[in-house]
Amino acid sequence: MVVKKKEINMQLPVNFTVQSKSESKIETQWESQANSLDPIPCCIPKEFGGPGGGYSPEDLFALSIVTCIIATFKVYTEKSNLSFETIDVNADLTVDKHPSENFLSMSHIKISIDVKGASDKERVEKTLNKAIQDCAVSNSVKTGKTFQINVS
Repeated sequence: MVVKKKEINMQLPVNFTVQSKSESKIETQWESQANSLDPIPCCIPKEFGGPGGGYSPEDLFALSIVTCIIATFKVYTEKSNLSFETIDVNADLTVDKHPSENFLSMSHIKISIDVKGASDKERVEKTLNKAIQDCAVSNSVKTGKTFQINVS
């Protein structure tokens, strides 16, 4: 049986616009948004002397990698006529002092991925590995990454 791949047309380059505005003071939360989507609350995390209670730059950094992997995986599985019930991705981001400089950096992110209800376990796992390899956000950062993958 020959399975025809679905075509997804995309014109490059693609531009994305975000906006964020804040008042002075560490304790002040602010809102950020993309395009015409609802704004999200942002703040400096408690770990860095802020109030917490909103998304920190570190949260958004980790989420950008996680959501890129999910989005890329969804596109690839659909194009390959594969399916799955759920994908659950968790990430632990480590912020540490840069080893050779005197500044903080996102030194490592550990990403755990659990895919359930795969239509073809072997092909879905291969497609997931390809999505991880091709994720544009992940490819744009120099943070060390490790992955734990489970497909069932």
